Amino acid sequence: MIAADVLFRLTANAAAAQYRQQPRFLTYHTVAVIDVPALNKHKTVERAVETRTADDYAVLQDLPRGQRQYGQSFPLIPTFDALSYFRLEYNGAKRDMLAHVTTFAPITFDAPRATTPGVTVVATTLRNYYAHYADDSTDAKAHLVMDPLKALTEHNNSDFYIHEVYIDTATNLPLRVTYSGHDDVEFTVDYATVQNHWLVQHVYYTRTFFGPFHIGLTRVSVNATFDDFTFPATPADPKLLPTPAPASGMPQPAQQPPTNGGGPVPRPTVSPGDATRPSASNAGATAGEKGPASRA
Repeated sequence: MIAADVLFRLTANAAAAQYRQQPRFLTYHTVAVIDVPALNKHKTVERAVETRTADDYAVLQDLPRGQRQYGQSFPLIPTFDALSYFRLEYNGAKRDMLAHVTTFAPITFDAPRATTPGVTVVATTLRNYYAHYADDSTDAKAHLVMDPLKALTEHNNSDFYIHEVYIDTATNLPLRVTYSGHDDVEFTVDYATVQNHWLVQHVYYTRTFFGPFHIGLTRVSVNATFDDFTFPATPADPKLLPTPAPASGMPQPAQQPPTNGGGPVPRPTVSPGDATRPSASNAGATAGEKGPASRA
């Protein structure tokens, strides 16, 4: 097997390439189960969704015969790259925004190269993580464990960091990405390849929200599946036309990530004890590498 950090870089690049080549239009069926045990709330939302991927604008049809509305893909766009810069928001006050992910930019790595003449060997490591193989890794399915380093976590307001990445070694694409972090946050994304498109098949998000001074807590979980994908050349709903022309041939969010090589993505202000507008950011947790050069 190749070094774990090398495989991670290859995987991030493969995921970014798929993100840039996503279909113009996408339809899918989703079932999201939302649980808030402390409030005795259990809700199932089933929807048929048609999405314009360039700007994540979608028509959402509640099933079997419910409300029809327009907005962002629910609960997230299936072309989401879990190794990118992103921010996840949970809003218990709105049925159409129970959980939403904003992608800022995919993470990519350049091939290591010497910066000084005469250098023949360049050793590289990830700047923000120590990556290593788990015992259950195989030649066909690699399992990377990612330990965040102090360089990432110190003075960083991120809520969670990459914990594990499962990889199809034939394509270098992630099969599963998991995050863990503060307030018992767990964010897991499972992928499948459908007609050569790398898409989210399942997502699970859970977090504990605390009241002022950590008095009282509420555990929230969202568990969603995605299936019945199609890739129409023209959308069935004319409101999804015309397609905007995104910069650089890829979807662009309203905000941009930091350009300092992996600094934190700014978080929106959240009032103390307000459990209806929390957000979680991975703060560009995958960006950057460092590599002392060695002479042969």
